Amino acid sequence: MYSSQRDSIKRLALALLTGLLLLGCGEPAPTGAQDPRSMMPKDANLAALYQRSCYACHVNAGSRAPLTGDVNAWQPRLEQGMDQLLTHVIDGFGGMPPLGLCMDCNAEDFEALIHFMATPAEAAQP
Repeated sequence: MYSSQRDSIKRLALALLTGLLLLGCGEPAPTGAQDPRSMMPKDANLAALYQRSCYACHVNAGSRAPLTGDVNAWQPRLEQGMDQLLTHVIDGFGGMPPLGLCMDCNAEDFEALIHFMATPAEAAQP
């Protein structure tokens, strides 16, 4: 990919992230579910990637992204298979920007992030 194309994708991703942050600010967690804002991967590197690239959308109901820890929202996506989910993350899909705003993540990082976010809230806690 050319440098100018990568820069354009980064600018677009930043603009999308900003819009999603403004759209979802203050949205509460679904009734009966643990607040996804309190969930964080135990692995420090994964937690840093999650905070930087996934958190803004996957903790705000207004973003329409499946919330972290919401098994019901993740189940139909998981049923598509990990290969399909990775394709959606890498290429972008619906409101999901290409590379999920993580320009330095690899397929293993994306898979670990998906597994974390799709884990029931109570199981993801220490």
